[in-house]
Amino acid sequence: MFRTPKEAMTEVEVQPTWEYLVKQERALRRNVVICRIIQPVGAVIFSLNLLLASMNLLLYALGDRMSPYFETLPVLPTIVQKLPHESFGGVLVFFVLFAFVVPLAVCGIIAAIFYLTSYCKYRDVQEPLVGTPAQCAKALTNKAETVYELRRKMPRWSIYLETGILTAITALLVVLMFIDYASGDAMPLQLVLIALALLVCLFVVFWVYALLMYMFALTNSLYYLSPGEWKLYELYHRVDAYWETIDPMEFARRQSKAEGHK
Repeated sequence: MFRTPKEAMTEVEVQPTWEYLVKQERALRRNVVICRIIQPVGAVIFSLNLLLASMNLLLYALGDRMSPYFETLPVLPTIVQKLPHESFGGVLVFFVLFAFVVPLAVCGIIAAIFYLTSYCKYRDVQEPLVGTPAQCAKALTNKAETVYELRRKMPRWSIYLETGILTAITALLVVLMFIDYASGDAMPLQLVLIALALLVCLFVVFWVYALLMYMFALTNSLYYLSPGEWKLYELYHRVDAYWETIDPMEFARRQSKAEGHK
């Protein structure tokens, strides 16, 4: 489906659009910094907490069957043994609070510091739009381009590295259990079937971790929520078209440039 063409900008819209762009530029400069900090910080804290909480859940679910293999891992057993795993409800509540709430709270505090700093910095700062209509249109276009470029610089975080690490650690436990079972009197066919089942299990574990990581990253992104890149791209072209129609010199320059490329 084709998009409905936007109406041409009018002079009445210039000042409100300028105020909107000034506000968005300040917000995006703040949000880019917040994003660059809390994306890795949140990912590290969430990955570590998710690992501990999921191991705690597995320890509760499998109990003595997993303990001998779990004890072979470094550091983790000492930490996990101190976590609450007396009841299923307690394990689930701890899982949510420890894996999600704690890293989101840390990232929220970091974001709040930047919000407060930005507010204090720009509280009394005015950025008026002055000049002839053509000058205002040029300034508006430059501002729209700046805002769009800032939005493009917003980092995008991949969840698959952390997901792979978590799955690998979980896979270590599964492999140890498989090796122990294979060292017994298991038949070759049984070993093949168990190996296939373990592969399916690890595949499911990977995508469960990926889903949890995605949910966290999506929630964490609310701290630097910004207008869509496509929306700002459309606004830039709408403002740029207005500049061309209101400034004869700019229109002539573009015409001359277009003819030179023919």
